[in-house]
Amino acid sequence: MEKVSAFPYLTEDEFVKACEDVQARLPDSALFAGEPPCLRITRRLASACVADADHQEQLETYVEAFEDDDEEAIVKQPQSETIVTVQYDVLLSPSYRVPVVYMTASPPLPVSHFFDLVVPHHFQDAMRETGVMGALSMTDHPNTGMPAYFVHPCRTADTMCATGTAGVQIQDYMLVWLGIVGASVGLNVSSTDLRRA
Repeated sequence: MEKVSAFPYLTEDEFVKACEDVQARLPDSALFAGEPPCLRITRRLASACVADADHQEQLETYVEAFEDDDEEAIVKQPQSETIVTVQYDVLLSPSYRVPVVYMTASPPLPVSHFFDLVVPHHFQDAMRETGVMGALSMTDHPNTGMPAYFVHPCRTADTMCATGTAGVQIQDYMLVWLGIVGASVGLNVSSTDLRRA
């Protein structure tokens, strides 16, 4: 078994090997060997943040009638649970040399709804406090050029070093990364796999 040559930093070959191991463990993942290589993990998440069209029309009619009677009334928008497909694309940052995750949702969601959907409650304060805009930002996806949410990789190396896993093997690197960065955006792996890593 081969160890990461310059932990926590990866070469592109080490990144591909680490992704191949994760892809073999996660049935909802695929490895794209393009330029740059990309590990895609697709998750379907239930969201109460998307109002369905029928309820939206009823609400608008109700609000119009209600506003005429009481300008200070609080009207709660009816929502139904909708399944949102989130694509997590994990690429190697060429400048930071650590994995970075880019996320897109279908149907598209506004930032606040996307944040509430993917960031587990116990991570939300820490994610909001990191950096100028928080740890979850928006940029153009490096492969598609389309807008995508991403977790900035500026603190990934320090966080990986703080785990005490400096002698990690290449096939376990992504499991450690998923346990740290992935978990902060709802991209979880089993505790059995994490203990093994």
